[in-house]
Amino acid sequence: MTSLLTFLALFWLAEPSPVKGVPPPPGGTFETEITKVVSDRASIEMQGLLAELERMSQPAETKAEIKRRLAGLKVAVYTSPKSWDETVAFYEGPAMKVVFLKGERDILADLQDYARSAGIAVDPAVEKAWTGKSGRTARWTKDDETLQIVVEDHLIDPRDGKVTPKTVVLVTKLGS
Repeated sequence: MTSLLTFLALFWLAEPSPVKGVPPPPGGTFETEITKVVSDRASIEMQGLLAELERMSQPAETKAEIKRRLAGLKVAVYTSPKSWDETVAFYEGPAMKVVFLKGERDILADLQDYARSAGIAVDPAVEKAWTGKSGRTARWTKDDETLQIVVEDHLIDPRDGKVTPKTVVLVTKLGS
C-alpha cells in the first residue's frame, strides 16, 4: 500500500496534461489550472476510496485491479469557443465516433454538490442567479469504464464556484 501511495503522490505532483488518445475539442483550450484543481480534488477522493477498499472483504486480485486502475487516473479539462452542439458533434463524428447520453442538468444543484464536497462557499448572488436554470450535458463512457468524456454548456469553476455559460469538456481516464 505504501508504494501505491508514494506513486500516487508523485503522480499528483506532475503537471496536468491532456489525456492521450482523446483530441481536444475544436478550438479548445486545455485548462491547466482548472485541471490541476479537479485532479487535486480527485486525489483526495481517491485516498478515501483506497482506505475504504482496504477495509472491504474483497479478494486480493479485485483490490489489486482497482488500485491499478486508480493509480493511472488522468483528468483533463478543456473549454471551447464552439457551441455545446458543435462540440458534441465533433466527438460523435470521425474524431472519436462515440454516442453520448444527453440530458439536462440543474446547474445550481450541481454547483451546490460540488461546493459541499470541495468545502467552498457558494455566493448567495450566484445561487440566486442560477436558481431554476438548467444546462445541457452529454456523457459517454467506454464499455470497460476506463474512459469518460463529458461535455457541458456551463463551466462551474472549481476554484471559486462561479458559473459561466461556456462549453466545457471533462475527460477522465482510469488505468495505465
